[in-house]
Amino acid sequence: MVRLLTQQGQLIDWNDEKSHPFPDNLVFLDLLNPGRGEELEAEKWLEYQLPTREEMQEIEESSRLYMEKGALYMTAWLPVGLDTPDPDSTAISFVIAPDCLTTVRYADPMAFRVLVDQAKRQCSMPLSSDAVFLLLLELIVARIADALQSVEGDMKKICRDIFSLDPHKAHARVEKDLSDVVKLLGRRSALVANLRESLLSLSRMLQYFLNNAATWMRGDLAAQFRSVMRDIKSLDDYTNQQTQEMTFLLESTLGLINIQQNQIIKIFTVASVLFMPPTLIASIYGMNVGLPAQGHGWAFFIVMVVIVLSAVLPIWFFKRKRLL
Repeated sequence: MVRLLTQQGQLIDWNDEKSHPFPDNLVFLDLLNPGRGEELEAEKWLEYQLPTREEMQEIEESSRLYMEKGALYMTAWLPVGLDTPDPDSTAISFVIAPDCLTTVRYADPMAFRVLVDQAKRQCSMPLSSDAVFLLLLELIVARIADALQSVEGDMKKICRDIFSLDPHKAHARVEKDLSDVVKLLGRRSALVANLRESLLSLSRMLQYFLNNAATWMRGDLAAQFRSVMRDIKSLDDYTNQQTQEMTFLLESTLGLINIQQNQIIKIFTVASVLFMPPTLIASIYGMNVGLPAQGHGWAFFIVMVVIVLSAVLPIWFFKRKRLL
């Protein structure tokens, strides 16, 4: 699918059935899961080649950031599916020249959908390629900030939950709650790692753009690009803080799990010690040999009293030592 945005803010959905060429007043050319025919048509209008899907997956910086025929080729890893249970990141290529910004992507992040919605609502749209690029960056960074705020809310809830639990109460609910906390922390840690990777990729891409587009970039947008760069830096610092908080919460949760397991072992240990004296006495009087007082009618009651006392006295001792 191909979407076009003109200098007048007109949004055009391009279909394969349309045979007329692209309009000359384009400032934004968006290729989503493009077919080979769409790629050829775009390259013919742009007069330079677009990166292939295989080239977009390259990890070398020289393959992600380079200049060719006056156009800047920049590929960044951006978050996608942040509103789903399985968020991920995807490579998106930005090919920007003084007259047009072209994006090649195989996923549909929220920022691009918001841009389309603004165009459909006939909002005040930018009229140059660098302005569209700036708007996309602002939408992407805002989306990442929202995701980090959501993670922060989850961590606050986790903090309240794990420190409100009593690990000395060994029962299934506590064990299940702590297990769910570890799983949630694992998912949020993976999400923050993906967001941090995206921020690093955006920072490199934006720095490359500022270093190489200064000759034709609109002067009034330079300050806004630098503001976006500062936002990216602050969000990167925020991810470091969140990583440290999640590490602390994970260590605290594992410590509570250890306390709970030790409590369970303690209960079994104390129970085995409590039943050792009664078991010993019952075993002695269960032997098939002659024992003192076996011939008396009150011998059974004496043995039972001794067994009860041998169980009660250790309980009293453990209570006094505060081991129970």
